Amino acid sequence: MKIAALVLLLLAPIADRVVANETGEGSAADESAIRATREKFNKAIEQQDVDAINPVFAPNYHIVTGRSAQFHGAESEYQNWRELFRSDPTFLCRREPREIRTNSEWGLAEELGNWTCNYTVEGEQANASGVYAAKWQRSADGAWLLQSEVFTTMTCTGSAAGCQRPDSF
Repeated sequence: MKIAALVLLLLAPIADRVVANETGEGSAADESAIRATREKFNKAIEQQDVDAINPVFAPNYHIVTGRSAQFHGAESEYQNWRELFRSDPTFLCRREPREIRTNSEWGLAEELGNWTCNYTVEGEQANASGVYAAKWQRSADGAWLLQSEVFTTMTCTGSAAGCQRPDSF
């Protein structure tokens, strides 16, 4: 009981700061930096420039795609983008942040937004869109890096091949 009380006492000042940051009182400069990095990511996708995408990922980056596939590691994600651009020159995807909340003291941020993707599968166009959540972490050099992203597909139009549902468990 004494240990639990001590832990609560020690964490109380931290909890107060985290709650304050959860209310949107993070640094406006941090939010602007994250928005700018997201826009650079969008431009790199538009230009199919995998080398411009790669520096955005933290080494331990993790993604859950709109079809529920999961990949781990910046190098794995680099290879995924490279193969995607090689196999589908029509691919275009854009992420639009709706909200970014920062905990500037800890160098963490949450981004919530909407995404749209247009791509070709088996010669037919498909369009998918949905929502996403991203976790950002500030690196030692001050750059904001994506630590994880989770995408949920809300709509998909096009061919059956282009709008495959996630595999069942």
